[in-house]
Amino acid sequence: MRITISGPPGSGKTTACNRLAEELGLEAVVFGKLFRQLAAEKGISLVELGEIAEKDPSIDADIDARIVETARSKEDIILESRLSAYMLTRNNIPALKVYLNASPEVRMARIGGREDIDLEKAVAETLKRQESEARRYKMYYDIDINDLSVYDLIVDTDNLTPDEVLERILDAVRVRMMLVKDPKAVPDRWGIRPSDRSTGELLSAGVIALDKPEGPTSHQATAWARGAIHCDRIGHGGTLDPGVSGILPICTGRAVRLTDVVLSSDKEYVCLMTLHGDVPEERIRETMSRFTGRIYQLPPVRSAVKRQLRIRRIKELEILQIDGRKVLFRISCDAGTYVRTLCIDIGEALLCGASMTELRRTRSGRMRESRSATLQQLADAYVAWQQEGRDAELRRIVRPMEDLVKPLPWVIAKATSVDALCHGADLSVKGVHMLDPGIRKNALAAVLTVRGELIAIGYMQMSSDKVMSSDSGVAVRVTRVLMEPGHYPRMWKQSSDLEGLPVLF
Repeated sequence: MRITISGPPGSGKTTACNRLAEELGLEAVVFGKLFRQLAAEKGISLVELGEIAEKDPSIDADIDARIVETARSKEDIILESRLSAYMLTRNNIPALKVYLNASPEVRMARIGGREDIDLEKAVAETLKRQESEARRYKMYYDIDINDLSVYDLIVDTDNLTPDEVLERILDAVRVRMMLVKDPKAVPDRWGIRPSDRSTGELLSAGVIALDKPEGPTSHQATAWARGAIHCDRIGHGGTLDPGVSGILPICTGRAVRLTDVVLSSDKEYVCLMTLHGDVPEERIRETMSRFTGRIYQLPPVRSAVKRQLRIRRIKELEILQIDGRKVLFRISCDAGTYVRTLCIDIGEALLCGASMTELRRTRSGRMRESRSATLQQLADAYVAWQQEGRDAELRRIVRPMEDLVKPLPWVIAKATSVDALCHGADLSVKGVHMLDPGIRKNALAAVLTVRGELIAIGYMQMSSDKVMSSDSGVAVRVTRVLMEPGHYPRMWKQSSDLEGLPVLF
């Protein structure tokens, strides 16, 4: 897939481009670097090079020709350039076109910090660059740089972290790759995007990545969170021992019904292990490298599950530091993996014994440490919302419940079938608008609206290929409804409601 990342200076497009390339394993080409390199070669500033480019069209023409040539030669690539979306559109080259924007104040602050210049100078130089670019693009290509109609996704990065920006782009990539069952489906004019919900609505069906400290049990931490946000219905997904810190997913309101989905998500930890004897570093690394892939584990005597031998998968095991008998490592593993038991097994393999000294969970499913919040931060954010009307921090902490089902396969239902699903009906093939490719029969899947609202979860009664080739039958057997009835109008029996509406594409 071709992806273009565009936006004004300081909007975060280069960071997004690099992180997206790492996440998708694609090559990233940043054409802005060519402009900076050319300025450095000539020993002039970007502003001065822009003034020269206004008189010499060959400078821009050379860079823009490279954009088209690169896009035509590679189908899977990420292009970061102000004009890449326009150039690919004019040359009929398909791509997902993303535009990142931010307020002038935020952009200038970012540029000043990045280029180590004072804010006033950053503002002056950036404004000159933008004016010069706008004139050149209009003069050479008759392009209005402020016309954003060519873009498929527009993201305001003012209050978003790089992780949040990346997630929004990845969601768009996922939708772009979906199989379209019915391209003439009625457009969704009733729903609301999860990110546009009010703060109260988020609390009634949200998820919190709580940074649990060492000491309290998971139940105690959940009880404190309940008191902090005054939420009657609350639960946690994935127990942490009292001595373990890190991500404890907290579900609120209707999202409590998704705690089992959180429990089955993969996890990531950072562990400090203490060896009971001296072992050469090379032997430690060689032995621990064998504990990746499928391993057998016997849960500890004091555990919440039946004590029987079971198989778990260790996806990654990275040694971060070895200091004598202390070994610090990061592990990415299946849900239900006992890291304490893993340390004991490693010690036995080394013939010296070992034990877990400290453990911190840094990820649970898609919930990462960088977006977690402490109990104090949660309480302060709630007070700021209630007493002062400032909800920005609380909205950062409380995420929509849809975040929990991102690891699941997605099936997008037509707007005309949503209310029937809310009343417990199964999703028929005729009610499917789009779905992820490669879904297997009997797989647990999330059913969503076109706007990304979670309707229900259930089990696939057909594979993706079977759904695409069938005209009738049940596609998803709904087992749990998350959306309340009445959110969408009843339309599955009233064909007259559909007359005169435009198609989605």
